[in-house]
Amino acid sequence: MLGRHGNNLYWMARYLERSENNARRIQATLHHHLSHKDEDHDEWGSIVAVSGFHDTFNLSYENRSMTNVINFLLRDRKNLNSIVVLMSNARQNGRSVRAYLTQEVWQSLNECWINCEYSLKRQVSIQNLPIILEDIVKGSSLFRGSLYGTMLHNDIFNFLRLGTFIERADNTARAINEKYYLLLETATTIGGQEDKPQWEILLRSLSAWRSFNWLKTGRLKPNEISDFLIFDKRMPRSIFFCVKELKENLDDLAVTYSKLYDSSELSNKLFSDLNVSSVANENKIDLRNFISNLIIQINTLNQKISNDFNF
Repeated sequence: MLGRHGNNLYWMARYLERSENNARRIQATLHHHLSHKDEDHDEWGSIVAVSGFHDTFNLSYENRSMTNVINFLLRDRKNLNSIVVLMSNARQNGRSVRAYLTQEVWQSLNECWINCEYSLKRQVSIQNLPIILEDIVKGSSLFRGSLYGTMLHNDIFNFLRLGTFIERADNTARAINEKYYLLLETATTIGGQEDKPQWEILLRSLSAWRSFNWLKTGRLKPNEISDFLIFDKRMPRSIFFCVKELKENLDDLAVTYSKLYDSSELSNKLFSDLNVSSVANENKIDLRNFISNLIIQINTLNQKISNDFNF
């Protein structure tokens, strides 16, 4: 496969996954806003702060009100991480490799883009926001279902999966890094009940709230949350699960092209290191440094993938 086609597949999946991650983060913040109106947490402002585009926001908006932040994150084309821009980029990459995709996969991607363009062509109201966000999440889920159900599990599939899971691993790591101080053991004594809504935001933004409660029967403990989001082998958005998928897809590509790649070696090492850390994790890891190093390694893996396959 030509490097530019692999690049299109990889980034199409990354952009689509990022748009879903952003939608889930807004959903979690909206749920918190509606459930805890009396609390003075600047959650809307924090989304802008960690987006990397706070300077762009400040040039266009006077304050970090809910309405301003929502429209900036969803439909502002000056924000390169807004959902409308991400969906447009995903579709543009998809068009470049249309011949590699089944009809079902292309239609699911195209419908995501059409729905997004229609619903975000005018300013978003709080009344319409839940439906718009749910449609974005459902569209991404439909794409993945079509991908699994209709595509050959070959190198095309591998590049799409690599894009999905490198983006997902990075998103989970950055979400933990943003609120790592809430996941320290001391958070229970320092914050007490007041930290629980913040833990809920974190879990909901990663679509992990219900599954965590199923496993832990409603107990919210910081060390258990961090362990779940980093090391759980069953949770599709845990860092361990994402790294396992990256390893398997890179191993498949190594077999397909009969070549050992630097990215494959790094993914195997990262997978092995996470396995060792999981066994040794008895609240003994330095969470902040551990997550910071993971973010660096994920970014390094992304660069090696780009170099190995001539993106």
